[in-house]
Amino acid sequence: MKQLTTPLILLVFCGLLAAETMPYQQQSRIDYIEKVLVAITSAQEKDIDNVNSYINVVDRNNCASNLSSLRTQCLIQYAMDNCKSLRSQKKKLNCELYSDIIVVNKLSEVVFIPRSERYQILKNNTGNSRQIIVNRLEQKYSRLVTQFSLTPEANCKGDDYQCLAQGLDKFCLDYTNQKSLSWQYCMSAIVWFIGTAR
Repeated sequence: MKQLTTPLILLVFCGLLAAETMPYQQQSRIDYIEKVLVAITSAQEKDIDNVNSYINVVDRNNCASNLSSLRTQCLIQYAMDNCKSLRSQKKKLNCELYSDIIVVNKLSEVVFIPRSERYQILKNNTGNSRQIIVNRLEQKYSRLVTQFSLTPEANCKGDDYQCLAQGLDKFCLDYTNQKSLSWQYCMSAIVWFIGTAR
C-alpha cells in the first residue's frame, strides 16, 4: 500500500482532495489514523510539547488571518517545515503525523470553545489564560473520549491500533452525522487525548 506522508486530515479538511481520491476512502483513513496513533503514543512527551508550543506561537504571530484558508495553509507549511529539520526519517514522519493532529486541534478550538464561552472563561478566571483554555479543551476532549469508550467500537485489546483506528473512524463518522462537529475535529481531539494521557 502507498505510504501516506502528507497530512491527510488537513488536506480533506481544506477541501484540497476530491472525494474520489484514495485518501478519502475508508481503509486509507483507518490506516492513517493507525499511523497517527502509533506516532503520538511512541513519541517523547517533550517532542510533542515542543511542537504544540511552536504551533501556538506561529498561529499567534505568523499565521493570524481572518481567512481560515490562509491560516490553515500557513500552519500546515510551518508544521511541515518544522519537521523537516529532524535528521531521522522516522522522526520526521512521526513529527508530520502528530503535527497534523496539533494543527487540526488548533483550528478546532473555536468550535470546542466558542468565542462567547471563551470570553466568560477568561473573565471569570485569573492566571495563565492559555493554560485555562487548554484545561477547558481537555475537559471537552475527555467527554468525547468517554462517549467513544461507551461504544462497541472502543472494545479493542491493549495497543491494537488498527482496531482502535477502525473504531474511531466509525464513531466520528456517526458523531458527525448527529452533532455539529466535523470528522476531523472529532478524530483529532480523541487521538490527542489518548496519545497524551500518560
